[in-house]
Amino acid sequence: MDVKTIILGFLNYGEMSGYDIKQAFTNSIGFFYDASFGAIYPALRKLEEEGYVTKQEIIQSGKPNKILYRITEAGKAGFKQELQTPILPPVLRSDMLVKIFFSNNRTGAEKQELLENCMELQRNMLKQSRESYSKLIDTFDDYQKFCWEYTIHHLESTISFLEEKMPALQKKEPAYSM
Repeated sequence: MDVKTIILGFLNYGEMSGYDIKQAFTNSIGFFYDASFGAIYPALRKLEEEGYVTKQEIIQSGKPNKILYRITEAGKAGFKQELQTPILPPVLRSDMLVKIFFSNNRTGAEKQELLENCMELQRNMLKQSRESYSKLIDTFDDYQKFCWEYTIHHLESTISFLEEKMPALQKKEPAYSM
């Protein structure tokens, strides 16, 4: 699913500014799909050109005007149609795995530090996800709860995998040194 479609999904809940949409990405689906302002604003312009959203400028004193976006009936129909398309396989992009993949020629201390940082990152993400979930659980429907629980389960599984496999990696010496 692309950024435009996800924005339409968020706008089904009501009017939102670009900032609100960014917060929705970060706070609701950010673990499995995030978007930058650099992706959100061009997508909003394209959605407006396609007639899927309208915008309204709210005049504010003492700060920049606020632009609120609203989904149109065509946008709702387009979103509904997109939900009916086949599910694509997930694309995994992991900075952590890329760094581990290329770690064979690092020193033992560098590998140790990397693996410890990986574990710390996963534990922090799990902690933050659990805290966010517990604060927001009353606002989620069953499907949103399912996605959050999937995220937490994924993080728990990653931590378990790292705990199981890291000791063997930490014992190995580099294949060659630079």
